[in-house]
Amino acid sequence: MKKAASIFLRTEIGQRDIELMIRWMDNPNITRYLNEDPHIVYALRQLSMTVPAPMLTYHFNRAGHFFLVCLEEGGTVGFVKLYRLPESGTYEIVYVIGEESLWGRGFGESAIRAALAKAFLEWRAERIIAKIVPQNQRSIRSVHACGFRQNGTEGQFLRYSITTDAYLQQLRA
Repeated sequence: MKKAASIFLRTEIGQRDIELMIRWMDNPNITRYLNEDPHIVYALRQLSMTVPAPMLTYHFNRAGHFFLVCLEEGGTVGFVKLYRLPESGTYEIVYVIGEESLWGRGFGESAIRAALAKAFLEWRAERIIAKIVPQNQRSIRSVHACGFRQNGTEGQFLRYSITTDAYLQQLRA
């Protein structure tokens, strides 16, 4: 595996970002493991045409925290969503590297690590969960590398989680 370039999480969302997400969500290789609405591309197009650019960031963050995964040297390669769950201090993470040419280079793992730092160190989350389709081996390897452990199933998904204590212990190691 080639070492991933440095990434950062960006909160501001613009029109070009919507166009990228439409392209990614229109690609069955990318969406086959996601639990997205089957009409997501249509919804993104509608959003693009009806929501003024300054309001896009607000719209994407209504149901949680939404970040674009960006390369330090420029370019947007994916996104991360963190949704607060009813369980106290618990968030669910969803992450996508939308550029297939970058798969297997550690960008997903880097994005997860950046999101964990935000959730645990800034927001004081207590637990982060990820629900992953068993066939998505890349994603399973990524969450394992970031300290998540499988703790059950939820429908067709394997459920992984990491707690604050496990995260902090990993940082100390």
